[in-house]
Amino acid sequence: MNNTQDTSPHPRASNLPKIVLSGAIFFMLLYGYFLLRPLREAMGVQRSMSDLRWLFVTTCIVSLIITLAFGSLVSRANPRRFMTIGYRVVIACLVVFVISIKALPQEYKLYSGYVFYVWLSVINLFMVSVFWGFMADSWTLEEAKKLYPSIGVGGTLGALLGSFTAWNTADLIGPIFQMLGACVCFEIAVQIMRRVKPVAHQTQEHHHQPIGGSWHEGAKALLRSPYLLGIGLYITFIAISSTLIYFTQANIVADAEEELTQRVALFAQLDMWTQLATLLVQLFVTAQLIKRLGIGITLCVLPFITLAGFTALGWISSRPNVEGWQIFAVFATFNAIHRASRYAIIRPARETLFSVVSRQEKFKAKPIIDVFLYRGGDVAGAGIENALAAATIGIWGMVMVTAPLAVLWSGLAISLALMQHRRSSSVSQTTHTKVQPQEITT
Repeated sequence: MNNTQDTSPHPRASNLPKIVLSGAIFFMLLYGYFLLRPLREAMGVQRSMSDLRWLFVTTCIVSLIITLAFGSLVSRANPRRFMTIGYRVVIACLVVFVISIKALPQEYKLYSGYVFYVWLSVINLFMVSVFWGFMADSWTLEEAKKLYPSIGVGGTLGALLGSFTAWNTADLIGPIFQMLGACVCFEIAVQIMRRVKPVAHQTQEHHHQPIGGSWHEGAKALLRSPYLLGIGLYITFIAISSTLIYFTQANIVADAEEELTQRVALFAQLDMWTQLATLLVQLFVTAQLIKRLGIGITLCVLPFITLAGFTALGWISSRPNVEGWQIFAVFATFNAIHRASRYAIIRPARETLFSVVSRQEKFKAKPIIDVFLYRGGDVAGAGIENALAAATIGIWGMVMVTAPLAVLWSGLAISLALMQHRRSSSVSQTTHTKVQPQEITT
């Protein structure tokens, strides 16, 4: 146990302006995205379950192309410049979609909806991944452990207000103004980003240097590093669990369509309450959880929730004379807890894992992990669900899949925490920084 007493100022007090700016960037990114998310569902509403699975595969392929192309941009520009270019390319694409809504004949708008669905499914992960890469380049590991939950609050507020705006004004402003509103949000995020200063031990010159290297070095770094591969596998498990929940929800809705079509407002309110739960957890739980339990145990929270949730759902589904609303209530609770934990607890914890990697790995390998491997997990989850559906073994089949998954997932979480601790100690000794890494409880 490290008994060295830390006499440095608390990072939240000494870096308050930078924390506010970082949270404001995340706020604008998620506010803009949650203005667009209902459009993705609406524009792809005519897809069947079979089409949905193919869209997952297409999204995975497109995500690999975009992340490798981004690696080429990263080689030639400094972080602020390539983030500016990347986000403004997103804005330009939105302008193209606005034009397509006005100009395309009705028979082509279905295909435009497919394109928008795939595009937004890739871009939302890409923008968030690049943001957290920028954060990892702007804070030390010990600062990240303490401050990422506070910065995440900005994103949760953006998601909450963005979904509220879309829910209450979509009929009034229409898709064109929702897209243009998102463009404004993303441009504001770019302008705020320019005011965030680099991490204390970096010089301004270092922070503004191009990353260098070639476009494929992110993929090579990922394949060479057990640590990065471990992070990638952890995120793939997150995607698999989320996709299994997604398809479970689709099946519940399909099985009780008449009953649930009257509960559209309930789904919208559930999304809102989930965001509020996420906010409360971020404000009062996450930082203390990471501090007291360490990264390893914190990362084990989601595997446990996934297994417990599917077990509860399987149990209630097998009860005699169970009613549809009871199954729905259990699923809604499970879904809300899973989502709140994923965003409020797991996201800040797993983002600290990138605080001990090189700049090339932060900006080249990280998008491949966060975007391509996450979407690959979606494809794997869809394949598992399809196999379970073909075997007609129902919810208990999900339990049989998630039980060994949870064991592997938890073991991986502990291993990543230990590897992070070793890397942190190595970096501290090499760079002679003032950061004294604390022991990570696992």
